[in-house]
Formats: sequence, C-alpha cells, structure tokens
Amino acid sequence: MAEIKFELNEYKRELSDDEILNDIKNVAETLGVDYIPISTYKKHGKFSQTAIQHHFGTWKNALSIVGLRNERNSKELKLISDEEYYRDLQRVANLINCDTVSYDAYKEYGKFSAEHIFHRFGKWNTALQKAGLKGTGFSKDKITEQQCFDEIERIWILLGRQPTATDIIKRGISNYSIDTFKRSFGGWRKALEAFVEYINTTDNSDLQTSKDYNDSENIEEHKLDIQAFEKEKTYNKKNKSNVIGFQHKTSRNINARLRFKVLQRDNFKCCACGASPAKDPSVELHVDHIIPWSKGGETIIENLQTLCSKCNLGKSDVL
Repeated sequence: MAEIKFELNEYKRELSDDEILNDIKNVAETLGVDYIPISTYKKHGKFSQTAIQHHFGTWKNALSIVGLRNERNSKELKLISDEEYYRDLQRVANLINCDTVSYDAYKEYGKFSAEHIFHRFGKWNTALQKAGLKGTGFSKDKITEQQCFDEIERIWILLGRQPTATDIIKRGISNYSIDTFKRSFGGWRKALEAFVEYINTTDNSDLQTSKDYNDSENIEEHKLDIQAFEKEKTYNKKNKSNVIGFQHKTSRNINARLRFKVLQRDNFKCCACGASPAKDPSVELHVDHIIPWSKGGETIIENLQTLCSKCNLGKSDVL
C-alpha cells in the first residue's frame, strides 16, 4: 500500500481584476472578435465563470469594462436554437438541484442571456415548460401598460421613426416580445394607437404648454423680460440691495409627454451636431432648455430643444 503523504497544496493567491480583464482581452484578440459568449471564454480562457462573477458581478460587466460588445447581435441570436436554450435551462436546474429555474438564477448560472430567452418565448414560464421544467410564476410576465409605453418610446427614439412589428420581431431591439404588446392591447397597431393617445393626452403636468408662451413673438418678449431682470439683478448686486427672484410660471421638470413631443419635432436628432441614435445607438439624446431655466427660461415646447449628451454637457448655462 502506497504511503500517504500529507502535504499542503500550492498556495493560490488572490486574482487581480487586471489579470482577468487582460485574459478576456487576449482571448478576444486571438479569436479576432468583439464579442465573446461565456461558453466560448470557458474553452479558451484561463479563469472560471465563478471567479469572473466574484470580481465583476456578471459576464456582461466584465465585457463592458474590457471595451468589448456585451450583447449578441441579431444575427448571432438567430444562430441559437430553441433546443440549446432548453438544454441550458435543464443544466442550470440540475446545477441548483431544482425542478424550475428563476430568471435571476439563470442570469447567475446560465451561459445565454436570460433576457434573450424571454424575448424568444414571450414568457419565462413558456421557456421553462418547453424545457420540461416547472413554471415559476415569475413577475416579469406581468408587464404593465406604462412599461409598454416606455418601451415603445425608447424604440421610437432609437429608430428615429415609428417602430414596426418587423422591428420588434426580427431586429431584437425590444425588451418585450411582440406577444407582450398583443396581450396588453390586442395587437401591435393598437399598442401604437394607445401610445400616441397617451403621448397626446394633457394632464396637470402638461401645464408647460401655457398659452402665455405658445408663439415665437411671446418667446422674444420673454427673452427681453429676462434680460431686463438680469440687468436689474446686476444693478442690485452692485448697490448691495435685495435681489428679487424671477417668477417662473412653469416647473423646471420636463414630463415624459412633452419630452417625446420635443424629440419628435426635432426628428430625434441633436439640434447642434445632428447626432442620432438611429445612426449611432451609443448616442443619448437629452431635452434641454434653450433659455436656461436658471436664467428665467420656461419649460415650454418653444423653449426646449434636443441635444445629444456631449453637446448638452458642453453647453454653457448662459443666455
């Protein structure tokens, strides 16, 4: 019988973030790609998924930090078969020793995107049932009308035009499936009609469209009022007298309906440089006061403009 040796294993030092990130970057460069699924990294990389999650929380976070694309594009998503999704759901169920898999559990242990599985099957429970697993009653199935409106608005801005059913089904740009909109509104066209009605509905928060400021002539008069106020404020400061604040007639806050109307009027493009999410998805559009609110400008559609985040940050707060 061989003698048993009692020896300590080699000490494993704590990995640094840079070691893991550099290895991910090296794998991407070796393969000549700008996106790596976790399953591909497992075949070529040095470190485990557990180590990556310990350092960065999720695989997507690690990819983002490295500067790689952290989502599959629509062509790559189409290459994943339903059966591959089923097998991986079953694998995760076995891993956690359970007859169902929650959305969050799959995000932690799955090799695909839980969000993309949800998009493919419309409901998380549908994917589970087709994989031979029990449903969870997961709350993500319960999408509110307001969430649907928010998603339609996001896609409309992203495309720079009215989205179509084809955009939702084939382009993979929606966080919800076409069936989600059909269940809530009875059809995609009806969902769009409900959204347009919602955007054009006036409530108490839409007082920004005051009749006092509904044409360019009144805007010019308002500019003169503000300039007179600024001169008076400067005079008062020099003479150390009290400065009376400018009396706003509108709130500084730009509500969702007014924001969308401004974006639509400006064709979902930056008024300064012409940047648009339709041409570059990384572009983020803001709605900005032309006459700054801090300088007396009102929150009305004529005093609002669309700017990209870069131009908005570079804009000085002056008249």
